[in-house]
Amino acid sequence: MKVYIYTLTILIAALLAVSCGNSVNPANNIAMAREAIAHGDYNDALSALDEASSVMTDSTASAIALTETAALYCVIDEKLQSEDYMDKALGCYGLAVSINPDSVKHCFSRLSPDEKCQLDLLDKLLTARHDIPDYAEPIDSIEIINDIDIIE
Repeated sequence: MKVYIYTLTILIAALLAVSCGNSVNPANNIAMAREAIAHGDYNDALSALDEASSVMTDSTASAIALTETAALYCVIDEKLQSEDYMDKALGCYGLAVSINPDSVKHCFSRLSPDEKCQLDLLDKLLTARHDIPDYAEPIDSIEIINDIDIIE
């Protein structure tokens, strides 16, 4: 009986140790991603950023961490010459702006010139996404059909 109690105690202690050590620290992951980008290891950087962004999904997240994550996603996107990570960057940046725009502005001053350029691009893209309905004109499909018929 003592063996079972001892085994159960060790099992519970091991589970508690694993669950307590499994929390994600976004600041740590961002630092790891910066280091990986500096060494040209973009897959490790993406892994670190994906892990960080997985815990920053609501209004309790740090606007600064979200802004840095967005800028790093853009840097990786540019270095890999793809457009796969721009949506992730826009999502992080949009959430950061909605949480605390002043923190986003403060974060801008701490970024590298390349990251600032990427963040400026993100800001313009985010603004354009929100302004599209204001400038878009409704299209009347009947009018288009009639114009095509006239041309033929």
